[in-house]
Amino acid sequence: MSGDREIAAEDSIRVVCRFRPLNDSEEKAGSKFIVKFPSGGEENCISIGGKVYLFDKVFKPNASQEKVYNEAAKSIVSDVLCGYNGTIFAYGQTSSGKTHTMEGVIGDQNKQGIIPRIVNDIFNHIYAMEENLEFHIKVSYFEIYMDKIRDLLDVSKVNLSVHEDKNRVPFVKGATERFVSSPDEVFEVIEEGKANRHIAVTNMNEHSSRSHSVFLINVKQENLENEKKLSGKLYLVDLAGSEKVSKTGAEGTVLDEAKNINKSLSALGNVISALADGNKSHIPYRDSKLTRILQESLGGNARTTIIICCSPASFNESETKSTLDFGRRAKTIKNVVTVNEELTAEEWKRRYEKEKEKVGRLKGKLEKLETELARWRGGETVNPEEQVNLQEPVEVATPVTTTTDIIKQTLPVPATPSIMLGSLSNEERQKLEEERERLYQQLDEKDEEINQQSQYIEKLKEQMLEQEELIASTRRDYELLQQEMNRITQENECAKEEVKEVLQALEELAVNYDQKSQEADSKSKENENLTEELLSKQ
Repeated sequence: MSGDREIAAEDSIRVVCRFRPLNDSEEKAGSKFIVKFPSGGEENCISIGGKVYLFDKVFKPNASQEKVYNEAAKSIVSDVLCGYNGTIFAYGQTSSGKTHTMEGVIGDQNKQGIIPRIVNDIFNHIYAMEENLEFHIKVSYFEIYMDKIRDLLDVSKVNLSVHEDKNRVPFVKGATERFVSSPDEVFEVIEEGKANRHIAVTNMNEHSSRSHSVFLINVKQENLENEKKLSGKLYLVDLAGSEKVSKTGAEGTVLDEAKNINKSLSALGNVISALADGNKSHIPYRDSKLTRILQESLGGNARTTIIICCSPASFNESETKSTLDFGRRAKTIKNVVTVNEELTAEEWKRRYEKEKEKVGRLKGKLEKLETELARWRGGETVNPEEQVNLQEPVEVATPVTTTTDIIKQTLPVPATPSIMLGSLSNEERQKLEEERERLYQQLDEKDEEINQQSQYIEKLKEQMLEQEELIASTRRDYELLQQEMNRITQENECAKEEVKEVLQALEELAVNYDQKSQEADSKSKENENLTEELLSKQ
């Protein structure tokens, strides 16, 4: 899209709050319902712990999915179809109802959440619009897992990088884009992506999202009669919940996931705080992939709605208060929204003529100022009625080129010759623009370099894990062999003892045998002697 924006208007971020009912585990644990809603018909405030919080809308636990959609998200459909960017994201602790709010049950008319309802609404609006409008709709679906962007429609893309287009707007480079022509096709894409999402079981949630998911709908339209082109991007974001490890019982991989989730949500909180404080000198968008992707949604060109999801249980009081404070800060942020319009050749020509006309008027005014300045320098006093009135407005055309920056602000009428017109020359301005482009290019190159290094590190980690597994396997084999050797040695020792005992027994038998042999010899001799005696007596 071109950078031509007819009208730029401030638009505050809209914050709505939704409380879910007490769940079974909270009721079994005896948690109390600690949130108070006003008794009147007001639906924009709540009270907790004696502190009152004001939002654009507050939904009680009995609010239906349809009510939440109609009052929190429905209006953004017409905005996107009119060429504006939009964002809706759900924020809150784990198990507070974010995925239920954003997604719900797609096939159930009553239980479906914002995403399926908004998809149906977009197509219903398109079907009802003029026939001379041609629409092209494409969708992307990715998750931010362990601070890496992973394409849910192509699982081979596991570490996508964030780049900036020519208007310095961040986008995810290489994310799969699917053209769709009906709600059913969109739902097929959603189901495909859902099957690839990271989820896990924790003490607080059976289906805990372990990643931030981003579903992007890109709508481009062209008026076939006047060739006017508009585009609008809609980011639908289901953030993973902030977690207290002591409550979720996370360990191992789930614990690492929790650390990364909390880190990225902390970066999001820092961006919100910086914007809320009005500190525009530095907003830490680059601290995480999540905040880079949401850069236009927070302080940029988008109509943004944040749905903060909360638990009403006393068990979660501190987390609920933290979520409410986040929403309160976010409500003070203002975006600058404009229509994304691609101009035709005729419109470019018309704007060029306007700019050319304006430059001529500015040049004339500049010549008068130079003449007046020369008179002051020559020692002449210029009468007030002859002085050029710098506060006189110059008709401002659409800010398409940098020529409109010749005089960017009105200056007070000079009282003395020492007051000079402090504007930059076109050459200086060109150099500054080139320097800025060079720095942005360097940032993109560094992002790409970081991405390549990250991928290389991942490969090394995989190799290291394989080596560690091989070493562990070798150690296990060695231990088994060692055990076998010990067993054989032990058996050998036992066999030695047995042989020793057998040898000892044999020795004893040999001794006995010798004794018996000697006795037998002795008896034999005695018998011989007796025989001889008997023979002699006969």
